[in-house]
Amino acid sequence: MLVQACSEGSTTTPGTGNGSSAGGPASPSAEPQAASTLDPSGYVPKPVAIAELKKLYNYDKGSTLNANLTDRRTGDGIILEDITYSDTRGNDNVPAYVVSADIPGDTLRMPAIVLGTGPDGDRDKLLDEATAIARMKALVMIPSLPIKPTGDPSADANLMAAAVLAQRRAFDLLIRRSDCDGSRVGYAGHHSGAALGAVLLGLESRITGAVLAGGTSRFSRWMVKQKVPADWHAYLDSLSRFDAGPYVAVGGKRSVLLQFGSQDTLVPEAERAELVAAVAGAKQRKDYATGNDLRAFAAATADRAAFLKQVLRLS
Repeated sequence: MLVQACSEGSTTTPGTGNGSSAGGPASPSAEPQAASTLDPSGYVPKPVAIAELKKLYNYDKGSTLNANLTDRRTGDGIILEDITYSDTRGNDNVPAYVVSADIPGDTLRMPAIVLGTGPDGDRDKLLDEATAIARMKALVMIPSLPIKPTGDPSADANLMAAAVLAQRRAFDLLIRRSDCDGSRVGYAGHHSGAALGAVLLGLESRITGAVLAGGTSRFSRWMVKQKVPADWHAYLDSLSRFDAGPYVAVGGKRSVLLQFGSQDTLVPEAERAELVAAVAGAKQRKDYATGNDLRAFAAATADRAAFLKQVLRLS
């Protein structure tokens, strides 16, 4: 199925994207402010219209996925494919897992679900969850997309834009398969994966159900604290273009589950509430007695599976 998905579409070499550059001017040289003393919560950059924001993610949907199968394993009713593919921004080796149910002789067309990792990009941490969802007869893909801020506004903006495009390309890859039902498309992302998912809600009308776990309305505020730049105001001006608000406010025929840890020390409650309020359309919020990482919290995992099962009509 992978070979078929990769061969469809144009066979031209992937370009560098035809949209606006995601980066901005480099920050002036100065002594960076200590992360422990930085409080970006009072600074709100000037908003950018959604029409302008969408230009950051333009790409040729017909370009080759440049995908390669590096390993394929079967067992216990599951097929696990280890692949690489292109994000169209110069990285032709985005690693990912594709997990599916092994149903010999079955012509069933399954929904496509993409999972978003946390900032470490560790796809193995989501493999158990992907396998459980795949057993409900779904195609589940986990791209490895680490988000490691450098403090450089241009580099970090390009990193975020490329990660969003890599997730869009993951949908392209799954939907091109003959065993995929492209009318049933889901997404579930954790922390930085939730930030990418929020952006996807403003871009991808293909998504019919999404889970944002441990997300925030202001992901730029988390990024600026990881590697505090000299001019952190300029950094936020650039990276706030990837904050959730304008994207999740775009309407559509989709349902959204927002999951939070009530003991979360990374995302303030004000940002959680702001995110929930900004999401347009059908939505529900669930809180759990834990911190930000909801990947291995049993109740949250079960709720994600139940939500996807309902909205994507899984078996």
